[in-house]
Formats: sequence, structure tokens, C-alpha cells
Amino acid sequence: MAITFGQVKTWKAAPLGDAGDGLKADLRNLETSRDELEANGVAKSWTGVAADAARGHRDSLVKNLSTHITGKQGMQKALYSAETQVEAIERLVQGILDRAKTQEFTVADDGTVTSTATPPTFHNRYEAEEWGNSRNTTAQEIADDISDALAKAAGVDQILTDGIPDGTDADLDQTRDQRGMASPETTERWAQLTEAERKAIIDQKIEELAEEYGVDVEDIVWDAQGSTNGYWSEDDHTVHLNPGNVDNPDILHTVAHEMRHARQYEAIDDNNDFQFWWEDDPFDMHEEDGITEKQAESWEENFDDYKSTDNGATYDEYYNQPVEADARKSGREYLDNLTPAELDRLLKESK
Repeated sequence: MAITFGQVKTWKAAPLGDAGDGLKADLRNLETSRDELEANGVAKSWTGVAADAARGHRDSLVKNLSTHITGKQGMQKALYSAETQVEAIERLVQGILDRAKTQEFTVADDGTVTSTATPPTFHNRYEAEEWGNSRNTTAQEIADDISDALAKAAGVDQILTDGIPDGTDADLDQTRDQRGMASPETTERWAQLTEAERKAIIDQKIEELAEEYGVDVEDIVWDAQGSTNGYWSEDDHTVHLNPGNVDNPDILHTVAHEMRHARQYEAIDDNNDFQFWWEDDPFDMHEEDGITEKQAESWEENFDDYKSTDNGATYDEYYNQPVEADARKSGREYLDNLTPAELDRLLKESK
């Protein structure tokens, strides 16, 4: 769910710093306990099988404590980083509200800017138009500042999400494992873009992947709904995407994922293609990218017996089949490594 201006107005930086300070104190105690356990957990004079077992158990506990400490250190860093960002957001929000009040505008919790000024008496329509244009310009400037604040807020939300240690939230762990996560910087940049710009980036990425993979893409169809993020239709070579996901950079996992399915089919076709000895083998391009004939054959067998929850398969059967594991890996790696600079490049190339 997108963050609203009404929510951002309530954000305060101080509690984030306090939480970071609290973690700092916890970390000191944990590090002391770990070091004490490592040094004195098993008496040096103790020998024999039981002593070896005790030392093994101690080492395991020390390792677990170190992992826990590393996770807390990451969360502490995230809290302090978010504190700095929220301080900037607080200033920006206060500036928006002050300017709106001074210029006789109201700002609703959904970010809508509305003029409350009473129009003066105009002597001609040119004066009226000039006044109206001036009001519209000011309203747009305030709206732009609101968009900037919301984009920064999206970045802060991702900073804190990234800081949550593995093993704390099962759903978050699953998301990281299955789909990857955009960085805070990429999340903020995506939030700054208009819907048209986001779709232009998606179009450009699909076009580039199609060229790289040797795939013909006939169309991009925005008709996937509900829990379906998207799918590749081999029947008519179309990419189907969920328009409800455009505001989340996670949709770029879906783009890379579905285009990988397109390449899987292309690799299967090229692997089965007959050519004379003097002709180039179309499968060579796939082998150059690390796809083997054995892998293509595995994909072909999988597609012939595709496991879908719509057809009675369990989620694990769907999730673990070769074509899905491979496509998921492509989507995860792309999203994890995506940068604001890459988004800007795609946007520029789309024009």
C-alpha cells in the first residue's frame, strides 16, 4: 500500500534515533556475553569426548550469537539512516504546510492541493487568467514538493525493511528469497516517476530483453488481475502484466521473470531446430549465455507437464518446478541489482 501524505505528516525522526540508541546498548551486552562465552564457556582443563562435544556446542552458540549481533547491527544502521532521512522529510512537510497556509491552499491527507483564496475583482479577462495561472503554478509547485516527500518516504520505508534481519519475519524472508528487493535508492527513484514513465521503462526493458534473447514480443497487455503479477503467453507471444503493481518496483521482477519464460521457450525451439551441418546452430546464442541443451530439455519436459495450482497442483509443486525456479532467479537477480541510474537509462532510451 502506498504511503499517504496524511501518514507522512505524523512521521517523527526522534523515535528512530531512540530505537537505534536502545539497540546500541543491547549490542554491547550481547557482544560482552558472546566474548565471555567464547573465552570461558568450556573450562580449558576439561578433556575428553564430553569436552569436545561441549566445545562444539559452545562454538555453535557463539556463531548464532554473532549472526544475531550482525543482524542487530544492520538494524541499528538502518534506524540511524532512516532518522536522518525522516528529519529531512519533517522539514519538507513543514515547509509544504507553511507555504500552503501562507498562499491560501489546503493540503488533504491524500495529497490533493486546493485553493481557499477568494478571487479579487478583475478589470478584464487577462487579469483573471494571469491570477488563475499564478494560482495553478503555486498549487503545482506544492504538489511537486508533496511528491518529493512521498518519494523520500518510500525510500525510508525500504531502508527500514532492508534492515530487518533474516529470520525475523517469515513473509519478508520469503519475499527476499523469491523475488528479491529493490534498494532504498531505487525505490525512491521509482516513486518519483509518473505512471507513464514507469510503463515506458517497462516497455523499454522488455524490448531490450526480447532483442537479447532472440524473442519476438507482439504486445504488452495490462490485463493480469488479482494475485497474478503477470504471465508470458507463448501462444501469441505477449507479456501480460498487472496494472495494479505499477507503483511498486517489484513489477520489474515480474518483467524479468516473464521474459525469462519467453527465453525458455525460445531455447527449447532452438534446441529442437534442424539445420544442415553448414548452417549456424540457433542454440549457440543460448549456450554462450550458459544455457545447456540438457537444461533446455528439462524445461521442455516441465512445460509438457506444467504444475499449476489452477489445475490442482500444490504450491510447492508449482514453486519448485525447473522453469519457475529458473525464472524466479532471473527476476530476483535483476531486482536486487537494479539501480536508479539504470532506471534513468531505460527512461532515456524509451524516448
